Formats: sequence, structure tokens, C-alpha cells
Amino acid sequence: MDNSSASPMDIYRETMGMSLVDRFTVLTSIGDECIQEDELWFLLKRKATPVCYVWFEPSTPMNITEGILKAIYVNKMVKAGFTVKVMIADLFALIYKYGYNLDQVRTVGSYNIEMWKAAGMDLERVELVWFSDELNHHPANYWPLAFDVSRKSTVDQIARCCSIMESFLPDLLPGAELLYPCLQIAAILSQKADMWLFSTDQRDASMIARSYAENIKGQNKPIILLHNMLPSLLEKPELQRRGDPARTVFMEDGADILSFKMEKAFCPPKLALGNPCLEYIKYVIFPLFGKFEVVQEEMDGGTKTFSSMEELVVDYESGVVDSANVKLAFEKSLNKILQPVHDYFWDNKGAMALFCSLKPFLLFQEYQRARRE
Repeated sequence: MDNSSASPMDIYRETMGMSLVDRFTVLTSIGDECIQEDELWFLLKRKATPVCYVWFEPSTPMNITEGILKAIYVNKMVKAGFTVKVMIADLFALIYKYGYNLDQVRTVGSYNIEMWKAAGMDLERVELVWFSDELNHHPANYWPLAFDVSRKSTVDQIARCCSIMESFLPDLLPGAELLYPCLQIAAILSQKADMWLFSTDQRDASMIARSYAENIKGQNKPIILLHNMLPSLLEKPELQRRGDPARTVFMEDGADILSFKMEKAFCPPKLALGNPCLEYIKYVIFPLFGKFEVVQEEMDGGTKTFSSMEELVVDYESGVVDSANVKLAFEKSLNKILQPVHDYFWDNKGAMALFCSLKPFLLFQEYQRARRE
């Protein structure tokens, strides 16, 4: 079927080919946690095409959690019959983007959309919603709600929602960080959504939104799916610079950069727990390829192809596969994932123009980050 002409009824007919259990399994495979699974089950039983909003804050460089994983998750939701709307939180990005204005943030957001196209997100069936547009169209619905959330929440509750709380003493927490959760919660509550998809670091804010919806507004609580955040690739990341580019993999990383990052990546032999390379393989490589191949010399047991993360962990912890060979296989898989993304930008003049227009802001952002650290 041509996705560009797919109507809600088309999607409904496709979804009818999946059992309720299959749809539920697809959705719960997206997140590390579903709040609440029984509510999700009931939603699928009573609605053929529920609405799910996906929270996204424009960013550059774009890490593969937001680029690759977001594409995987959105496509799964579309497959399960959801009407997916990506909330591009452009106004919220201004809290963190030093030296940016709204037009520049929207340029970053447009660049991120091109990344999703390159990564294979089914954007023909996804509605992209710019938060600044929503706010301009319905300010009377939003601002009173944001103020009421702030009045009915304690400073302690709001502080727990702050993503960088652990990096600051309470009295040194930037005021913008306390503003962000109140605005975000109002954004959640002001949309007619059956479900929201967030990263795990936004659990506290989503729980306040659910509580407010039930206890203050007396309306249905949105179901919350919380997806995994890929860990830092470095050993003891708490001792490393927050802005160290070797901490993660970005959509823009070429083969040379990936090779450098793999050299620094922490991958302790025979230890799977807390191994960041294995976490990446679990959440990125297996979902995309369905397998993971480790090339080894015959004297070391020869090349092995794993069809599940469980198989890989068993052989890794027993020493059947070597840590160095796993890192090489991981690097090869990442290059295979990112090369089509890079090709897309080289072949698309509009996408490349967006990328080039962001270079001055990237340099300024690096300067500001260096000053803070």
C-alpha cells in the first residue's frame, strides 16, 4: 500500500490483521516502562486508532536515541494502529540553547525532521506539531493551565523533574529548569492524547501530569510509555565532561569518528551488566537487523551470528566471544546504519543546506558548553 494515500480506514484495515495481543506486544516492546499496562490493554480494546503524542526537543548534533530509536518507536506505533503526532517542543529548546532564537531552533527542528526521513521514519503517517504554533493558536487554553500546575505543585516535586538536578546543588539550580516541567506538564494536558511517549528521564513530569488530570481536572489520564535512554559509552561517565562527544553516538558521526569513539568505549571482557556497548547492541542493532555477527579467527571459535541478545550475553560472559571483536562488530553495524543517513544528505540539496546553515550555531554552542564546564 502507498503510505502517502493511507487513510484512517486503511490503517484500521491493516491493524485488523493484527491480534489485540500482537498490538499490545508491539507497543510494550517500545518502552522500558508502561504506565499503566492495564489501561493500554483497555485502550486497544475500545479504540482502533488511538492518538499518541511523541515528545521531541530539537537538538544538534542529534544523538541516535533521538534519530534512530525514535524512528523505530514511531514506526512500531504506526504498525500497531496508532495515530502518531510528534510534538516538536521548539519553545522548550530555548531553555538549553544558549544564543539561539526561535527561528534558529525551528531550523534545527527542520534538520531533525530530515534526519528522520533519512533514518526511515514513516512520516507519511505521522503528524508533526510545532509547539510554538499550538501555543499561538490556543494561548487561553495553555497559560492558565501552566500557572495552575505551578500553583498545585511543590518546588520539591518540580525539582525532581529537572533533568540536570543531580549536577547542581538545589540553591544553584537554574530557574529555567524549574519553569520547564510546569510548561511541559501543561503541554501534555492541553493535547487530546490517549498516550504519550517520553524518555525515562521524564517520568516524574509525566506522573505529575497524570495525577493532575485525574485529581484536579477530573479527566482521563494519558497512558505513558517511557523509552530507554542509551548510556554513556565511557567508563565512569560521572567523572567525564558532560559535553564530551565520545559519550554517545551522533547521527552525523562518520567512520573515522566512530572508530575513535569505539577505541574509547567501555566494554569490559566477560561482563555484560553495565556494559554500554552491549546496551547499544540490544536497543539499536538487534531491533534493526534482527541479528548480530561477530567475526573471529578460527582459533578463537570462528565467526558467530547471534539471533537474540540473550544468546550474545551467554557467550560474552563465558568468553566465547572476545570484547575487542564485539566492539569491532558493533562499529561495523553502526557504520551500516549511519551510512545511508549520510548518503541522504549528500544527495539532497535541501537537507545539506539545512546542515550547513547550522554550523555557526554548532560552534557557538560548543563555546558556551566549554565555558560552563
